[in-house]
Amino acid sequence: MTLEALRDADPRQVGRYALVGRLGEGGMGVVYLGEDPGGARVAVKLIHARMDADPDFRRRFAREVAAARRVARFCTAPVLDADVHADVAYLVTEYVEGPSLDDAVRDSGPLKGSALDGLAAAMAMALRAIHGAGVVHRDLKPSNVLLSQVGPKVIDFGIARLAESEMSSAIVGTPSYMSPEQVAGSRVGPASDIFSWGCTVAFAAGGRPPFGSGSVPTVLLRIVNEAPELRGLSGPLLDLVTASLSKNPAARPTAQDLMDALSTATPSAALPTPPPSPAAGTPATLPPSPSEGTGATTAGKRRMKLLATGAAVVVAAAGVTTTALLWPHGDTPASTHTATGTKPASTATPRNPLRENGVTFWSEKEKAAARQAAVWRKDRPADAALMDRLAAVPHAIRLNQPEVRATVETAVAAAQEAGGVPVFLINYMPGGGDCAAVGAGEMPVYQQWVKGVARQIGARKAVIILEPSSLVNLPGTKDCTLAGTAEQRFRDLREAVHSLKTGHPGTAVYLDGSQDLYPGTEIMAQRLIGAGIDQADGFFVNTASFQRTPKAVEYGKSLSACIAVMRRTGGATCPKDADPGGDLPHFVVDTARNGQGSWSPTRKYKDPQTWCNPPGRGVGERPTTDTGEELADAYLWITRAGSSGGRCRRGTNGDKDPERGVVAPESGEWWAELALERAKNARPPLR
Repeated sequence: MTLEALRDADPRQVGRYALVGRLGEGGMGVVYLGEDPGGARVAVKLIHARMDADPDFRRRFAREVAAARRVARFCTAPVLDADVHADVAYLVTEYVEGPSLDDAVRDSGPLKGSALDGLAAAMAMALRAIHGAGVVHRDLKPSNVLLSQVGPKVIDFGIARLAESEMSSAIVGTPSYMSPEQVAGSRVGPASDIFSWGCTVAFAAGGRPPFGSGSVPTVLLRIVNEAPELRGLSGPLLDLVTASLSKNPAARPTAQDLMDALSTATPSAALPTPPPSPAAGTPATLPPSPSEGTGATTAGKRRMKLLATGAAVVVAAAGVTTTALLWPHGDTPASTHTATGTKPASTATPRNPLRENGVTFWSEKEKAAARQAAVWRKDRPADAALMDRLAAVPHAIRLNQPEVRATVETAVAAAQEAGGVPVFLINYMPGGGDCAAVGAGEMPVYQQWVKGVARQIGARKAVIILEPSSLVNLPGTKDCTLAGTAEQRFRDLREAVHSLKTGHPGTAVYLDGSQDLYPGTEIMAQRLIGAGIDQADGFFVNTASFQRTPKAVEYGKSLSACIAVMRRTGGATCPKDADPGGDLPHFVVDTARNGQGSWSPTRKYKDPQTWCNPPGRGVGERPTTDTGEELADAYLWITRAGSSGGRCRRGTNGDKDPERGVVAPESGEWWAELALERAKNARPPLR
């Protein structure tokens, strides 16, 4: 999408979202690039003012929201927020960074080989999810397919209708990609989207719509009466597109049929099988790290085999293809990221940047704190100055959205130039921290996303804090009834570590080590061994608690010794008198909120929730590698001092926190007064 400057008449704020530019305008409204209170980019769609007073358009907008919420997140931009009853109704989705298929083909020419196969597979998977949610898109076309870093994403449900609803007789859609039944004004169903899928794939392969261009009546007559012109297609994909463009809706394949056919398409080369993780305990097959020496042009010429036992693997394969196409740094030689004289990533000796001398950390100013300082500058200058100092402390850069390419590149490039090290917090694993249900195909897409992060970093220095709570909220345990098993979570984490470490010698990866209060040292030691601690650089502690640094360090040392004992003996316990030997894992400590230590309430609560917005807490030691502890690689600011822990009811009724007397913001949202409290209570003081 092309970003344009805001016009004079455009709003600057919608709800809690600051608008920073225009992304486009459609039949229903204007789409803006916005930022949430934490600085994350979002897409904000406002209904047109001329439609605002019309109840029919309001209902249509409400249907868009309902439709979008029912579609799986990995195939479209998920809905984050909406208000269909506001003075100006709006919808907020994740911002999808990347060109549209329409722009990509017009700028760079038709897709070929694996790039075309991947597009067809990913779009088919998207339609399967859309139709499975009871939705008909009705306007699938190249401009509504964005080529994001994690694969093609189908967007714009502005004219979507629920499949079970009676369809309007009005012609709604883009002429060159409409189905014959749309042209006729008949009731349409999922088969109409399949026709549009065929038209879109044909455009990607041939560079023009299959029924040509010209006046609207001319194009519509061709769609109803003539055969399509299919350039650039051959083999099984040609057969699928031809079948999808049947004039008879009943004769077209379904989205599932497309997935099944694509998963057995005539292959080129099979994906190689890498060696099992030595830390797995049982063999686990991991995907290889993509070649660091293959250019994007070569990647475009490769034909990837779309082999799959299910649709999820097809989407994973498609994700690899599209990522190679859209991530220019991902497939360039790693030596282009390194200083003169440094070996390429494929041959360089692995090194942990935290264990070098004179380490400094790099991050941009914390956006929410910096923005708050600007708000308070005039009327609250002392508080503003404190927010400025809080914003200036290097903090972990969050990677928790589909589109992180620009974020990663900006950070590693700026850090390299400044001679510093960026710390990234990856918190994006489906079900990883909250035990939420995981949709089919989400985990393969996540793993391709991780590979994209790794390729963007290349051989440059970076620290990865990988998935907080992923080893605490473990599937199959008493506190997490999420479908799946602990071993599956271990495999998922091992695969992510493998992707981040293999071929990326400057990247250090740390796994979830929890805290000493829960679930216990021996349990966490077993889980870290299962998750591949041998292949990682260590573990992190204290991200979910407020324990003072000395106590967190002691827990880290105990956990490290327990892991070493279990690895040496092969047992599941670590007696206090056992000799751990000399090979002990290292760790890092989150000191962003532990300046005053843990909270002990003076009032009695049914559930005190001591972790949830505890009063009187402060930020702790600034990020440093000078810990004075051999096993403690660094103190880092991983959590955010000003992020709310959620609605802290402490066992009472209602939303108000009985300890603070207010309703706290939702979990993860910026809370200015909480940030100020923690800045004032900093130990050592913020200077």
